[in-house]
Amino acid sequence: IIWIRDDRADIVSLDSVITVRDRRLSILTMDSIDREERILRITNVEEQDQGLYRCVRGDITVNEVLLDILMPPRIISHSPEHMRKTIREGHNARFSCTASGRPTPIILWHVNGVLRPATVTTITGKNESILILRNVSRFDSGRVDCSASNTLSTVNRQFLLHVKYKPTVMVPFHLSYFRLYDSVTVTCRACSLPSTTLFDFFRPKQVTPIINGVKDKFDEFINQTCRQLTITLYLSDSSLFGAYVCRARNSIGISHADFAIKELAQSTKYVKHITESRPSTALSSSSIVTTSLAKIKSAEDDDASKRHADYSYITSNTIKTGVLARKNQAYQLSTSLLLILVLFIISQC
Repeated sequence: IIWIRDDRADIVSLDSVITVRDRRLSILTMDSIDREERILRITNVEEQDQGLYRCVRGDITVNEVLLDILMPPRIISHSPEHMRKTIREGHNARFSCTASGRPTPIILWHVNGVLRPATVTTITGKNESILILRNVSRFDSGRVDCSASNTLSTVNRQFLLHVKYKPTVMVPFHLSYFRLYDSVTVTCRACSLPSTTLFDFFRPKQVTPIINGVKDKFDEFINQTCRQLTITLYLSDSSLFGAYVCRARNSIGISHADFAIKELAQSTKYVKHITESRPSTALSSSSIVTTSLAKIKSAEDDDASKRHADYSYITSNTIKTGVLARKNQAYQLSTSLLLILVLFIISQC
């Protein structure tokens, strides 16, 4: 009795003797008076063990077994090998995964948790999948996941994608009005990868940051890609009104955001307030005298108006009281006459 492996045309065993060099194989012999059995045993099976095995006695095939080995998926190669990829915005990014397993695994790609279609090539139980992200943007930065799965399990490879882009600059307003001697706070935010090497406020067509009128300046990082600059200007001179530029630059390029500060026409009340806060001696005396006279005249007018109102109120009340008294007298007289008439009729009866 011999065991033959058909796909390799190998004689695995001859009677109870293993004829190949593999310690995982053994023959179990079970003989009786009318029966001979040779059981082929394979321990710790491997992928290479799959195939058709036949038990032959003479020219007769006694038994045949098709051994199918199920294997969990395994990612055997991937690109990029270092699991990180950095690319400029607007270019194409290429990733690949090759997985083996039985049944043949299915490969899926996710970019930041969103499923993306890919090209898949299957070769003898192996799947090679290629993901091409075309015209990548900064919003594609993050995780790129390759997952291979079959009926047994799922395996993953995670790549990190960094998209480089020039700064995006934002300011809260493009035109605003303020008065002379006002303080203005302006915030500028720039987001970029890599980080900005130049980030400041300028006047148009100037290469040096502004200094005049700067009362305070504060620079902070919001996150890994965004930076915020806050500046406070004291508008102590008319020359500080006009156009300004918030400019940011990194190794990819330069960007800017324009805004303008215009002077607001001052009302008479505001001009008086500014003037009184910086008065001359003569002007101060004249203003004080004029203000005092106006207050005295206003007080006299208020007293006269109050006396006239009191007199009108008293006169009105007096007239109303007289009318009511006459009405009461007439009512009492008519009541007395009616009572005398009733008594007279009673006496006649």
